[in-house]
Amino acid sequence: MAEEQFRVVFTERAGADLEDIVGYWSDRNDPERGVQYAHDLPHEAVRTLSRPSEARSGGYLLRSDYPEVEELSVFKRSYRILYLVKESEVEVEVLRFWPSRRDEPFQGRQRR
Repeated sequence: MAEEQFRVVFTERAGADLEDIVGYWSDRNDPERGVQYAHDLPHEAVRTLSRPSEARSGGYLLRSDYPEVEELSVFKRSYRILYLVKESEVEVEVLRFWPSRRDEPFQGRQRR
């Protein structure tokens, strides 16, 4: 029997991250790249994290006030998808799309 799929949902902050990514690349005169990332990141999140075995295999954040948050590195480790597996709800909540070049998220502040 096939494994039940997780439903993948996105926080408002994850949506704002996609807008920030578009702005970042626009500021660097490469708006097409930003638009492509904003399109590809949510698709990659759904493609990968809807499979429970994949979602459960993410790494945990090392320096975070939220040890339950997991991460998945994508696109040659350029970006990290930060998420929370909610087993009882058969759901994965995507919290952030985080550029790998930035410091660790969720240190001493709210995650949403």
